[in-house]
Amino acid sequence: MKRFLPWIIFAIAAGSIAVNWLPPKTAKNDIDLTKFGKIPVLVGGRVKPLDTVARNSLLIIHGKQELRLEGGRRLSAMQWLTDVLFNAPVADQYPVFVVQNSEVLGLFGWEQSDRKYFSFAEFMPFLRQIDEQGGQSDKLEAVQRSAYQSGILNLRNGLALYQRLKNSIQPEGAQNFAAELQAFVKSVPGAAKAAREREMGENFDKAKLNDVAEVIQKYERLSEMAYVLAVPPVEKNGDWRAVGDNLLRSVGTGEIHPLQSTREPYG
Repeated sequence: MKRFLPWIIFAIAAGSIAVNWLPPKTAKNDIDLTKFGKIPVLVGGRVKPLDTVARNSLLIIHGKQELRLEGGRRLSAMQWLTDVLFNAPVADQYPVFVVQNSEVLGLFGWEQSDRKYFSFAEFMPFLRQIDEQGGQSDKLEAVQRSAYQSGILNLRNGLALYQRLKNSIQPEGAQNFAAELQAFVKSVPGAAKAAREREMGENFDKAKLNDVAEVIQKYERLSEMAYVLAVPPVEKNGDWRAVGDNLLRSVGTGEIHPLQSTREPYG
């Protein structure tokens, strides 16, 4: 049987959740990124293949559609995005962000050198400063900004896009999202029933609501952060939704809508 990389866009089928829905590995045991890259998603109001999202995102953040690592190793945009979505601790180490302005580097206590590419992990201690400084620069018209202000704003925007990508499919820092989803699916009917009873002023099972309260907060953030809307509409003229939004709606309806697609799982 072909092996799978966990895919968190899921469907309910025969009472179970499909969380292993990615193209198979090739004979060389590598993920078939060509097939994976053809999966359609919604970004910016337009349906695009995931490969296009990967190339455009890397171009915005890195200025190129390919990432070069130490030792001469190269990553395609799809290889990079796959790690961002499913292996963030590794992706956080990639030197993908471009900083060349000496004043921007000085904000972090770094001296200017021949190096111009930095990783998300290196910026983590400074995210609040970057957001504040970038926010101030964003209030100015482009022609009014200094080189420093343009540089810090570009960095803030690149970091924001990266963080939204990381939270498009599963919550950042998730250890076993597949198992978490399975537990959530089991808790949804009881929580939905309790929520409806509470709204009608009836006695309700508070414990069932409390069981999902923390998870709901996590999925609210997932819905707000998502850059990619990965769940296609169930109905013909329905809306694409973020994974987090789809999960939140399930609490009110008592069911998680199936992934509507003509694609068959690979296996």
